[in-house]
Amino acid sequence: MIEEKLNETINELKEKFKKLKKIGYIESTSKGRGNIGLTFEKLLGKENDNFQVSDYEGVEIKTKHGFSKTYITLFSLVPSGSGFFETKRLREKFGYKDIDFPNVKVLNKSAWAKYKNKLKSGYKISQEVDYKNEKINLCVYDKNDSLIDKDTFWYFSDVKQALFRKMNVLALIKAWPKRTNGKTYYRYYDIKFYKLKSFNTFLDLINKGQIRIDIQLGVFKSGPKKGQEHDHGITFGIKECDLLNLYDEYDI
Repeated sequence: MIEEKLNETINELKEKFKKLKKIGYIESTSKGRGNIGLTFEKLLGKENDNFQVSDYEGVEIKTKHGFSKTYITLFSLVPSGSGFFETKRLREKFGYKDIDFPNVKVLNKSAWAKYKNKLKSGYKISQEVDYKNEKINLCVYDKNDSLIDKDTFWYFSDVKQALFRKMNVLALIKAWPKRTNGKTYYRYYDIKFYKLKSFNTFLDLINKGQIRIDIQLGVFKSGPKKGQEHDHGITFGIKECDLLNLYDEYDI
């Protein structure tokens, strides 16, 4: 029954996509961050979003520009750690002063398991799969490459739950943008469906450096909260070219 329902959902999405594709360029219904996806979701008639579950009846929808080489965000997950607010501890201990608002520390950086990525504060970060304790650790090193902190981590159980609840079945949709008279338009031209292989595959891809952690602890640059901290969380992501290492293409 679950498989039948999934197939129905995929067929429904395919039919809706075909209709939108025939329309051609469609004016963006939003501005700024994520507008390509928000526009598509609105065209589907989808309003409220729950970021912890799949977008469309068990299928997670991801949209991207056809030319984009950016990582595909899989899910966001708050880490555990030595601090009650662990991301705040990371910001205060290892962050660096924002160039426009030096009274605010920011921490915007990606971490891989294959090498140490240097922060502006001089520290270096990487991630580590700890099979013995069933955790994914964020490791921090000093300028001499000595490990000084790995108190930030994600339990396997939490990561697995987030991955399968949010990203078990993926619909990747591509669009071409254009600007006309100051307005943005999108032509949605391609859709593919994918089904997750396994959690062990996910962990293996972390070890191979194909899945990264992206830390996004910044500051509002404009608007009513200008100069205040913002926390876009910590996400796990993968490149499109590595997608078939994590997923099997799924079609009916």
